[in-house]
Amino acid sequence: MLFLLLACATEIPEPAGNGGAEGDTAADQFGGASAVRVESPSNGETVPTAFTLHYHAGADVKSLALLADGVTVSEVSGNLDAEGDLAVTLEEGKPTLRLIGFDGQGAELSHDELTVRVSDSGPWVTITSPSDGANVANPVTFTVSSSSDVTSVELLADGWPIGTVDTEGDGEGQLTYSFSGTGYAREISAEGANGTASDAISLTVEPEENPVASDFNSVVMKYLETYPTDGSNGYYWPSGSDWDGTTRDIWYQDVLVAEGDPQGRCFCVGLTWEVYMRAWEEVDKSTGGDGSINGLSVDDLYTFRVDWFVRELDGAGPSVAMENYGVGEEITDVSKLVPGDFLQFWRHSGSGHNVVFIDWVKDGGEIVGVEYWSTQSSTDGISYNTESFGSTGSSIDRNLVYAGRGWMPADWEAWK
Repeated sequence: MLFLLLACATEIPEPAGNGGAEGDTAADQFGGASAVRVESPSNGETVPTAFTLHYHAGADVKSLALLADGVTVSEVSGNLDAEGDLAVTLEEGKPTLRLIGFDGQGAELSHDELTVRVSDSGPWVTITSPSDGANVANPVTFTVSSSSDVTSVELLADGWPIGTVDTEGDGEGQLTYSFSGTGYAREISAEGANGTASDAISLTVEPEENPVASDFNSVVMKYLETYPTDGSNGYYWPSGSDWDGTTRDIWYQDVLVAEGDPQGRCFCVGLTWEVYMRAWEEVDKSTGGDGSINGLSVDDLYTFRVDWFVRELDGAGPSVAMENYGVGEEITDVSKLVPGDFLQFWRHSGSGHNVVFIDWVKDGGEIVGVEYWSTQSSTDGISYNTESFGSTGSSIDRNLVYAGRGWMPADWEAWK
């Protein structure tokens, strides 16, 4: 069975538009042969009216169409290369671009979507994160870019000022704001100094909830300590493969559901899913369980794994899988994370990583990064590592951090 692959790109800085080191791209890591990805420009980027779009397409993709606000502006078919460029000309504005990949019969296989600012002249202001229509957790970090003639940008929520971003110098800035009202749509506007330019998005701030305090985390952490961090379990991402990325064979109800690598190598989602399965197996035995994860059949487990491996770019992964089958929850208040929670995060470059949370990295009490356990080429495989939040490139986008916690069987909920 062919499973979706997710972004296990390494955490080291990479060139703009690259999904990570070793030639891995986000399209390789999602959907394998059927995936398409816009490598550049990035979401929220400002481009001239005539620009070049760089794409990546899987082996099964035979033709492409690029739409701007629903109107086809470029197409390519026949002898489609895995990577290529599209010459695009658009009028000034803020269009939504959708790159669609089709098979040989013209059926849609996958798509990638982003919004860009098109401008040949200043002044302009763009809210690059969060994206328009996003659901985000408190506090919200707004990332703003502007033309060189705009030195500061005021942010407003439903017409009320919430702060000012200094964009003088590199044209980039951030503001973090905690909303008192949550659970409903808000209109966010960005106004350049002296009314020179503006932008607007809508977003919904998710209500904060108290996550279940679960002993499952301690079992996860116990298994983390059993893996060597000396390179014995190397990082390995075979592009286009249907291998599940585990260091060892995984069995469920007497069925081999994942075949381990003979050399003990792994990739990030395969490894975190492996740890979940090992922790569940111990908990099942210690609590006198029935040998199933909340009644999942083998086929259900395969679907659980597809959810865990992230179904879509910028998706949540493990938290979705656990919530769908009543065995865990998404944590919207990241201040309440504890070691042993599972994270899927995405960088401004478009690459992502799937990890086990260890701790926050702080500077003077402010969260500036995350310490985690996973596998990545920069640490020669399984190890502990840290990455930083930021506004561009390989830094983590604060608004694209998804956390999930596994529950003990006593807390499981019906899912059928």
